[in-house]
Amino acid sequence: MTTNFHCGRCGECCRIPGQIHLTDADIARLAALLKLTEHEFIQQYTDLSRDRRDLVIKGDPASPCLFLIDNDCAVYAARPEQCSGYPVKWNNPGWERICRPKPE
Repeated sequence: MTTNFHCGRCGECCRIPGQIHLTDADIARLAALLKLTEHEFIQQYTDLSRDRRDLVIKGDPASPCLFLIDNDCAVYAARPEQCSGYPVKWNNPGWERICRPKPE
């Protein structure tokens, strides 16, 4: 796993199948960025996770994130912790084949 990672904003991690789990802090940041109340954000952009333990970004887990627009994250400044922690905080063998980091 890498510790010196600089995101190249290639959008490939936004296409990894699965759910994007949201923390309370994620919801607050995303709602503020989108100029919504937290309740409005939850209603418009979240679903209950498959295990019913938390909220996830709405959409088909096999499809790209709904915030991936024109190959760029539309909410990059407030992206969820799950996204901002990729790949450093993930146990994702083979991430180098998925992601194109920015040169230092």
